[in-house]
Amino acid sequence: MNAATDALTLSPISRPHWSVEHHLVVATTQSLARERPAWSAVTADEQTTGRGQAERSFVSDPGGLYLTAVLPYGGDPLASRGFALAVGWAVRAALRHAGVAEVRLRWPNDLMVGPRKVGGILVEQGGPNTLLVGLGLNILNQPWRTDPALREIAGRLVEALGGKALPDRTVLAEQLLRAIGLAHFAFSRRQLAGFVPILNRCWGPPRRVRLEMVPRHTPTEIAGDFLGLDPSGCVLLRADGGEKIAVPEHHIGRLREVVRAK
Repeated sequence: MNAATDALTLSPISRPHWSVEHHLVVATTQSLARERPAWSAVTADEQTTGRGQAERSFVSDPGGLYLTAVLPYGGDPLASRGFALAVGWAVRAALRHAGVAEVRLRWPNDLMVGPRKVGGILVEQGGPNTLLVGLGLNILNQPWRTDPALREIAGRLVEALGGKALPDRTVLAEQLLRAIGLAHFAFSRRQLAGFVPILNRCWGPPRRVRLEMVPRHTPTEIAGDFLGLDPSGCVLLRADGGEKIAVPEHHIGRLREVVRAK
C-alpha cells in the first residue's frame, strides 16, 4: 500500500465478505452487534441511545447513517492500540472518494468538516475474539433539534458536498464497510507507528487546541497548536513559547479545538 495516497484497495484474497443486517430504529447498533461473529455488521436509520467515547451521548436522529462492524480480534490490547485512528483514516478516504473533499480527522475519533463534527468512531471489544467498530455520520439529520447545544458544533455531509449527492445510503454503507476492512488489514501490518505518517496528513492545517487531562495529572489542562502524533502515538503540541510538547494519549481526557478570536 502506498502511504502517500488515500487509495482504498484490497487484494481479492484479503477482501472480506460482510453479512449486514439493517434496522429502522435500534437502541444502539453497538449493542446488537456485540454477539455477532466477525465480518458481521448492523446498520440503522436511527438510534435511541447512541453513545460515543467515554459514554458520552451521541445524538442519532433520522437522516444519519449508523453502523457497527464486527472484526476479528487477536486478544492483545497493545497490538490494537491506535486502531480507531486507522479506521478514521480509511473512513475519511471513503468519504473523500464519495465527494466530501474537505473532511478531516480530529484526534482521537472525530470526522470534521471545517470546525464542525460530522461523524464519530467508537472502537471497543465485543466478544473474546472480536472488536466492534461503531460509526455515526450526520448526513441529512439535524442533531441540534434534539440537543440545541450542538447547533454551533455539529455539521452535516449534505452541506459539504457542494451540490453533489452522496451515494445511496446502502451503497455508502458498503463503501464504509470496505474501508473498515481495509483499516483492519492495513493496521495488522503497519501498527500505529506505521500509520502515524499517513495520519499526520489527515488533520488539516494546525489548529489551536486545549487538552483536558485525566484526573491526577498536572497540569490539568494544556493549550497549544496541534501538530499531529509522534511515532509512539503521543499528541504533539506547539506551546505558546514555541517549544514542542509530546503528551501521552492515556494522559488526555479530551481534546477541544479552540476558535481563534478574529
